[in-house]
Amino acid sequence: MRIVYIQVTGKQMCMKHLRERIPQKNYYIYTEVHTMVVQHNMSAMNANRMLSGVSSAQSKSTEKLSSGYRINRAADDAAGLSISEKMRGQIRGLNQASTNAQDGISLIQTAEGALNESHSILQRMRELSVQAANGTETDDDREAVQNEIEQLQSELTRISDTTEFNTMKLLDGSQSGSKVQVSVSKSAAGNLTEEPATNSTFKTAAVKAIDGTESTYSVTTLDKNGNATTTSVTFTGQNAVGTDAASIVTELKKTSLADTFDISSDTTGAITFTAKEAGVTPSIALVSQDGKSAAPATSTPGTEAYNKISQNIQVYDGTKNIEDSIFTVNGEKFAYVTDASKLGDSNKDVNYVVANTVDKDTAKAMAALINSKTGIAAESDTNGALSLKPSATATGKGIELQIGANEGQTMNFTLDDMSADALGVGAGKVDLSTQDKAKTATTTIDAAIKKVSKARGQMGAVQNRLEHTINNLDTASENLQTAESRIRDTDMAEEMVNYSKNSILAQAGQSMLAQANQANQGVLTLLQ
Repeated sequence: MRIVYIQVTGKQMCMKHLRERIPQKNYYIYTEVHTMVVQHNMSAMNANRMLSGVSSAQSKSTEKLSSGYRINRAADDAAGLSISEKMRGQIRGLNQASTNAQDGISLIQTAEGALNESHSILQRMRELSVQAANGTETDDDREAVQNEIEQLQSELTRISDTTEFNTMKLLDGSQSGSKVQVSVSKSAAGNLTEEPATNSTFKTAAVKAIDGTESTYSVTTLDKNGNATTTSVTFTGQNAVGTDAASIVTELKKTSLADTFDISSDTTGAITFTAKEAGVTPSIALVSQDGKSAAPATSTPGTEAYNKISQNIQVYDGTKNIEDSIFTVNGEKFAYVTDASKLGDSNKDVNYVVANTVDKDTAKAMAALINSKTGIAAESDTNGALSLKPSATATGKGIELQIGANEGQTMNFTLDDMSADALGVGAGKVDLSTQDKAKTATTTIDAAIKKVSKARGQMGAVQNRLEHTINNLDTASENLQTAESRIRDTDMAEEMVNYSKNSILAQAGQSMLAQANQANQGVLTLLQ
């Protein structure tokens, strides 16, 4: 629609009014014609567009101020969000690691508190042994002292068996790492033997004669955890098998390998590596300068110390003393029984194998039962004896604490068995019946006190380390949180300025939009 306006002298009118005037012979001087398009109110549209942008900015400012975050969605800052979330994962991991370390301290304090009482008991036992060693004591006196000793022995074992943290037994030997803890009844004690650990050996074939030039050999060792270490040595050969081997050994003894192995050679040119640590079975490979195996090694693996129970463990048939048939492995009770019902309600916690006699088949079944309940690599032989060894799933970790935000950031410590038997002051080990035996008992108790003191000292060292760990974790978390805050959090002062600016602009935009909308209203008035 077009409306044509005629500008005349002293008056402005449209064509309709002009036609009404001309017949009346009222002459006006024509000066100018104006055209106005009203389908689009461009001023209002522009004001609305600007107002929409300001409203969107104000909405974002409101969101940032209300949430406290500069980044509330990926679109706000895609790269910043990715970095922030990675940092958040680290922060939460560090905070939890700090909590883990605090839990570790609580566990140690629980164990150490129990050992404090064990120390007091041992000191009392020593006091009694000194008393019994006095020549003024009669046999009746020593018998009374022995009765108290027996009660103290029982209490030591009770503390060891019942000290727990979060249902975990601490001092019964189950947290001692790779050591298998086995106990049997007093009458069956003779059926239990401890097999000592042995050292692994590696013997190479004869090292080939080398000419008089300088040669390089490397020795690669692989420890029990699969970590490889390579040590290289350089020497001048003498064209003699035995002499060359001796030269290699001389150079190897100058390296760090000498801390781990006893290294020797013989006249045949063979080199022998004997591990200094019993039970550890690393691998050895001797390689010449060209990368080929210089002398393949034959190995004799070392074994860890383990317990062996003979076949003379009794089968419980309901007529004997049940305690003579029960043995304990890492806190779990086991027994051979002719009829499970004969165990009664008081021994429902006993794991059993039904058998009339202990033979290779029943021993095999018992070994499988022990494995399933304890994770120990139990083995049986043809005579029915059981060998209880550390399994691959329980090799020396003890208690493992996650003290970092990432995989592998752990620390380990062990808690040994602190029962009377494990301390060497169990039944039959502290005899105060005579003056001479009382004197010997004092030395025995001193050894137990020394063992408990060592254990408490180790616990104290671990606790001190954990306290430093917590401080380090808290500091790292705080610094990382500060960095993450700079990326993700809102600068409240800056955002308040932006909010105020956008609020003013929104008000101004609304006013301008209203004024722009008024332009068409004037046109409508003319059309009336």
